[in-house]
Amino acid sequence: MDDDVDILETTEHALRRRGFEVLGASNGAVAVDLCRQHQGEIDAVVADLSLPGEQNRYTRTIATEFPAIKIVYATGIPRHIALSTGLVPPDAPYLQKPVDADLLSSVLRGQLV
Repeated sequence: MDDDVDILETTEHALRRRGFEVLGASNGAVAVDLCRQHQGEIDAVVADLSLPGEQNRYTRTIATEFPAIKIVYATGIPRHIALSTGLVPPDAPYLQKPVDADLLSSVLRGQLV
């Protein structure tokens, strides 16, 4: 998930090339709606914390409504800031942007085991 269309499309393409089925979302409301529409089909969400007006509201909704969905954070916000402000749980998979597609793929596969 990313609000930058180019980054969203590049990430979608990179993950598809690595064998993932991908649904893209440009904002938190769309991400939550996709989780509701595809209930039981989505295993993981790649979440950006720097969406305008969103921060982590949508990830909290997803985590609450769909506890089986893994959330991997890929964001430009430094981890220490995200942790100290409570934007992410301390044990959450966290990648600093720009994210290498192979690393993202590896982290996702590790979450889906």
